[in-house]
Amino acid sequence: MPHRRLLLAVASASFAAVASAQQPASQKLRVAVMDLSGSALKMQTSQTGIGGMPGGMPTGVQTTTSVAIPAPAEFARGLTEMLGTVLVKTGRFTVLERAAQQQMDQEQALAAAGKTTKETGARTGAMLGAQALITGDITGFSYSKSSIGGKVSNMIPGLSVSSDRVTAEVIIDLRLIDPSTSELIWSSKGTGKASQTGVAADLTRDDKAWSAGGTTATPLGQASRDALAEAVKALIAGMPKIAWTGRVIDVRDGVVYVNATAADGMKPGLELLVFEQQPPLVDPETGKSLGAPERQVGTIVIDTVLEKFSTAKITKGDGITRGHVLRFATP
Repeated sequence: MPHRRLLLAVASASFAAVASAQQPASQKLRVAVMDLSGSALKMQTSQTGIGGMPGGMPTGVQTTTSVAIPAPAEFARGLTEMLGTVLVKTGRFTVLERAAQQQMDQEQALAAAGKTTKETGARTGAMLGAQALITGDITGFSYSKSSIGGKVSNMIPGLSVSSDRVTAEVIIDLRLIDPSTSELIWSSKGTGKASQTGVAADLTRDDKAWSAGGTTATPLGQASRDALAEAVKALIAGMPKIAWTGRVIDVRDGVVYVNATAADGMKPGLELLVFEQQPPLVDPETGKSLGAPERQVGTIVIDTVLEKFSTAKITKGDGITRGHVLRFATP
């Protein structure tokens, strides 16, 4: 756990350049970070070769060994956690809590099993109010150690030398997905590569099972950070603008509670339109969701802006309730 906290702290600092390279938007994009898959994570083979030193010098014995090492346990999950931290540090995203995502998964499982009604069953992203889902894949992974050493004869009797070189390369593909239609909005790729040479170079500094795949001082940790930094920077630079939406948390005694704060552009006097989301439209031929139409049910005006939510008063309409979608009155 201390190693994980150390990596996340250093990762936050190393990704400051990503945030500074982009001007912060007036509204943050609300995203749910899904677990990264690891198609490139697999057991690799090892090779051993024996040979002499170049130039034909009398050498005795010299051995060169290259070992390709599989990913540490929980490597993909560790990178998912790091990704969430990186996105927050850019100042462009509000990352929804993983505990809420797990609750969403449970609700969706109940809906899929027919244990809830069609009207109350959870839809992907709907319960969390996510404007987009971020997922991805570890498409490239190379992690190896090469050792060269042996006894050198006819020079200094009894001398034994060795040198280790550890090399790591990580490639990550990120995908931004529309939660209502599951369509791809944007994708980006990041590559990181790092190496370390020295006597008895460390692999993961006695922490091979660490969830983030190595400590900050190791080549694997550095390569992972660089790959994520590049992928997130490309995602921010290329993704299209997504219209802000919010949700009604609750309505109590005429007061509307909104899941948005100053970071989302809320301020007293701001007018918001309230919409009721209709059942999704599904193409009868492909079975693909085409999105869900909305029906305007009213208008609210922000009254107070607090740290974790805002309050508003109803200026038009009735029947406004929890879960209704909020949009700016003027784009």
